[in-house]
Amino acid sequence: MDPGVIGVFIPIVAIVMGIGIGMLAIWSEHKRKAQLLEQNHRERMHAIEKGIELPALPPGLITTSNGPATSSAAKSLRSGIMLTLIGILLFVAIGVAGGKEGALFGLIPAAVGIANLVYAAIQWKKENEAADKADRPNRSGEI
Repeated sequence: MDPGVIGVFIPIVAIVMGIGIGMLAIWSEHKRKAQLLEQNHRERMHAIEKGIELPALPPGLITTSNGPATSSAAKSLRSGIMLTLIGILLFVAIGVAGGKEGALFGLIPAAVGIANLVYAAIQWKKENEAADKADRPNRSGEI
């Protein structure tokens, strides 16, 4: 086979496989969630038929997150650190490669990352204040 033909097929196969793997991941996640919902529904229907107390819904069953529930501050912190580091890396890499003017575009994800870090700090402070209020006893009636 001609090497030029092989060179043309490599990106085509890579694109098709990449899209196919992404589609497979989305489909399998959907099937897993549908199966969990069906099992939970069946369990609740049996409990209703027998007249016993309904089992509690598992945490995170209906949410879109795959892992344990994390606060929005933690998610913003993670994405803020990631975007800031990616932006700095792009800035340095493009600058070293010789594109001094193009390197400035690397600062865009860095700025978004810093904005996420600021948001995470504000959200973290609000969550801590809310937790402190909930833990603090009501002293309005005490002497």
